[in-house]
Amino acid sequence: MKFTRIGAVVAVAALALAGCSSGSEGSQDNSTAPLKVAFASDLDPADIADYLGAQKAGAEITALNEDSAVVAGLQNGNFDIGNMDGASAIKAAQSGIDVKIVYVSQVIPEFVLVAQSQYQNIGDLAGARVAYHGPGSPTETLPRELARQTGPDLENQINWSVLPESPNRAAAMLGQQIDATALEFGDVLTLQDEGEFTVLGDWSDLKGDSASAFNTVWVTSGTFLESNRDRVVDFLTNVQTAYDEFYQDEAAWTAAVKEQLPDVREDFLPQIYQYYSEASFYPKAGTAPLSAESWAGMDAFFQSLGEYNQPADPSMVDFDVINEVSGAK
Repeated sequence: MKFTRIGAVVAVAALALAGCSSGSEGSQDNSTAPLKVAFASDLDPADIADYLGAQKAGAEITALNEDSAVVAGLQNGNFDIGNMDGASAIKAAQSGIDVKIVYVSQVIPEFVLVAQSQYQNIGDLAGARVAYHGPGSPTETLPRELARQTGPDLENQINWSVLPESPNRAAAMLGQQIDATALEFGDVLTLQDEGEFTVLGDWSDLKGDSASAFNTVWVTSGTFLESNRDRVVDFLTNVQTAYDEFYQDEAAWTAAVKEQLPDVREDFLPQIYQYYSEASFYPKAGTAPLSAESWAGMDAFFQSLGEYNQPADPSMVDFDVINEVSGAK
C-alpha cells in the first residue's frame, strides 16, 4: 500500500497548469477507470483511515501540500475527488469555484491544548504566553474558545503569539519559551515523554457553535458529481467502511501506520488510536456527519472567527449523498 506524494513545488505547478488542461470532462469519459483522488497534505497518522478507504475503493491517490492545489486539480480534471480543509472548501465555493462538499473526513480538528506543568486548568493561563500556528487556524481557535468558555476576561489576559508548525511549538515548550499551545496529538506525546506537561483540553471540550466545526471534508466538482454520482457514492461508501473498520480493528490500523509511517514511534500508537477512537474522530455509520442543522452552527462559528464574512450557502453541500453514504435515517 504505497501512495504518490507530490511536494509543494509540484503543487504550485499544478495551479499554474490549471488553465492548460483539457478540462474536467476528461475524467468523465471512462466510468470504469479508477477515480483520481488528491489529498491536500502529506500522510500522517490521522490520515491513515482516509487513505485506507481510498485504497479500498481502488482510487489513484496523490498527496499535495496545498488546499488550493486540490481545488485547481478538481477544476482542470487532474483529479476527481479531493480531501481538504473544510473552511478552505467553503471559501473556494464562495469565490465562485465549482466545489461540492460530499462527505466529512475528520470530524474534529486533532489539536490538543498542552501547558507547562504549573498550569493545571484553563483559568491558570492569565498572563501566560500562548502560541498558535496562525490567525484563524484551529491552533488559535482551540485555546481562545476554551479561554472564552472559562471566563469573560481571560482571553484578554493571555499573551498571544504566532509560531508556525506544531514541531516548532513543541520545541518552544521544551525550551520554556512559551507556556501553552495547541499541538497535534503525536507531538503532545513526544512532549510528555520529555518532561511534565499538562493537557488542558481538546476540541471535544468546546461548546455551542464551535462544537459543530468540522476539520476536513471530501469534495468534488458539481459538474463531476452530476455525471458520476454513483461512482462518488461508491467511493465514499468504501471510505465509510474504512472508518467503521478503524473503530473495530486497532491491529489493522496499527499495521497500516507502521507500514506507511515507519518513523512514528510504535509505543505511541496505542495512545494515538485511543485518542482518535474516544474522540470519534471519523464519521460513524448510521449518523450523518453533517446535517443542515450542524451546518448552520458551523457557519455561525466560522463567521465569528472571521474565516469568511458571508453566510455559507448550504447548496454547496450534497446532503443527500451524505445521508446515503452514512446510512442516516
